[in-house]
Amino acid sequence: MGDAVTKDGTLLDRRFLALAMMEFWERFAMAGVKSLLVLMLVDHVLAGDLTRVAGATAVRDASGALFGPVSITGLASQLYGYANALIYLAIPLGGLAGDLVGSRRVVVASGGAGMLLGLTLMLANGSFLIGLIFFATGTGLLKGNLSAQVGLLFQDEAQRRRAYTVYLGFLNAGVICGPLVCGALEAFAGPAYGIGAAAVAVAIGLFFYARTSRDVAIGPAAAMPPRTPGRPAAAAGVLIVALAAVYLCFAAYEQLANIFLVWARSHVDLRLGGWTVPVAWFLSLDGAFTLALVAASHAAARALERHGVVIGASVQVLLGGLCCSGGYLVLTIGSTAGGTLPLPWAITYLLLIDAAVVLIWPSGLSLIAGVAPRRLVGFWMGLFYLHGFFANLWVGFSGVYYERMGPPSFWLLHAGVAGAGALLVLVIGLPLLRVARAGQATTTSA
Repeated sequence: MGDAVTKDGTLLDRRFLALAMMEFWERFAMAGVKSLLVLMLVDHVLAGDLTRVAGATAVRDASGALFGPVSITGLASQLYGYANALIYLAIPLGGLAGDLVGSRRVVVASGGAGMLLGLTLMLANGSFLIGLIFFATGTGLLKGNLSAQVGLLFQDEAQRRRAYTVYLGFLNAGVICGPLVCGALEAFAGPAYGIGAAAVAVAIGLFFYARTSRDVAIGPAAAMPPRTPGRPAAAAGVLIVALAAVYLCFAAYEQLANIFLVWARSHVDLRLGGWTVPVAWFLSLDGAFTLALVAASHAAARALERHGVVIGASVQVLLGGLCCSGGYLVLTIGSTAGGTLPLPWAITYLLLIDAAVVLIWPSGLSLIAGVAPRRLVGFWMGLFYLHGFFANLWVGFSGVYYERMGPPSFWLLHAGVAGAGALLVLVIGLPLLRVARAGQATTTSA
């Protein structure tokens, strides 16, 4: 093929769509399985004699040695956490495998095959935990290499960031649809049908990916022009600062699914007319708001570009950190006021932290695709996705202090965590980026 970005717009759309749809189906399966996992473990897999489930007694005994006697619910919760940690730890390894193998299509296909094998094994209680390992590892292999391929399609930073914004929309659509479909099938037909739906989703994604991804730039050097050397130390510094900002922002954001729900149930008036909104619906609103903000962000970027205004990726990471910090300041002020708060307080918080994600997630990936060395772009993509690993560790650790600190101080802490990421970009990241670009310009002119 020719350049990754061709004059044939249809071809480019087909390339991008292949990757975006694979991400949709992968996230459909991942979110669908996660929505069923704890209840399946408690109600079916771990119920009764654990010796019939391969690996269950070993995990229980190891957990007991570390934490003392553990209930079935506690064991299920730990297995859920281990599975999620394995996914995020496998992503940088999968990205590095794509860098070394030289064909990201092969690694994506291998990851998809691992997901399918895992889901097949999860249909039986005896092999469920072994299947969960294959599923989590396969997901990790697949994810980083998909994102790397998206970045290799675009040389222009604004186009690349816009593509990642649309890509985030496909991802969130999968997050919304997976639990809806898999959860409904599990409720009305049984858990095997929910797992089966996730397997069908992966198979559909792999089928269309295989048919259309041959044209996607897949190698570690791809078909893009070599990046000018510039100043590697400054470029690495930019990436490290950007990743730190992403980690800090998501550490605050992920509290949405944890302590925020506890706080909202006690501090927010959830009544609409004579009906009470289920507190769990805030998570559905989170996905819906993200999709709406993706569309708004895409339209705003196009409008600004028509007027010659382009907001760089680093600046968007900075703005995202400020939005996330602002969301937690809303909770801080609301908690300080005391009493029951109207629902718009929680909605404002959601809009601000979802705006943070829409700003930071595509910009972080775009920055990596534009700055990281070609031969290691998959590895850097994998490091980006470790935000989920570190964020979940923080959520679990910090949640212990919610009652000890009190809501105002707890939310102010999280505003500070997100704000620290923005401050890193402002004080260190942007100056380093100027140095890196100056070095690149000097190298090019020489």
